[in-house]
Amino acid sequence: MLRLALTPRWLLGLAILVGLVIAAVLLGRWQWDRTHTILDAERAAISAPIPVQDVFAATEGTPTEVPSDGIGRPVTATGRYLPEAQVAVANRSLDGMPGVWIVTGLELSDGQVVSVLRGWLPSADDVAAAPPPGAVTVSGVLQPDEEFYADAATDPGVVASIASDRLAEIWQRPVLPGFVVLQSQEPSLSAAPSPVPPTVSTADVPFPLQNFFYAFQWWIFAAFGVALYLRWLWIEAGREETADSA
Repeated sequence: MLRLALTPRWLLGLAILVGLVIAAVLLGRWQWDRTHTILDAERAAISAPIPVQDVFAATEGTPTEVPSDGIGRPVTATGRYLPEAQVAVANRSLDGMPGVWIVTGLELSDGQVVSVLRGWLPSADDVAAAPPPGAVTVSGVLQPDEEFYADAATDPGVVASIASDRLAEIWQRPVLPGFVVLQSQEPSLSAAPSPVPPTVSTADVPFPLQNFFYAFQWWIFAAFGVALYLRWLWIEAGREETADSA
């Protein structure tokens, strides 16, 4: 096989094979890099905050739930807090300390109201529970309504879970589905509830399998070309050996 491989015809075939293998490897690497470029771009797109109204823009009629692609989405909301639209969510702990969550309605520029989980306090009577006056811009993570204990009997101004329909009933005005877990606010306050972590964060984007398989397809082509060359060389060497023996 070695003697046959060193003949001009097979050396020419080897040179062509090497060129094709190099091209296939480079094309596979390009598709591999493109796969990760697409993945990084899509992850960056869903991690960029958008106005909370945009999450419901594609919903026909009055939205009744947070769209699946909006759950865990970073959002912003600009408006003013409604002091009369505030509740304490009972029995919520932070770092092992018992307390409440403070949820306040934020009236947006278009008149819609979104619930904002401003944070945790040891008591609903804490001075930090009072919402700031004037216009604010909230950045946070959109969460779906909590479905457990939504209709549980509670004291006035207290709820067992955050459900938009229940809050709309208490506040006597329509409320967008879900709630925003506040992460930052402008202007900020020195006395404010302690931020709480969101339950659901942004889901990962689907892996771009098409480009991924294209990368391996090129590498398989390269390996197939090498195997085919060696197979033909082995067959041809066998034929010459048979001819010489005859």
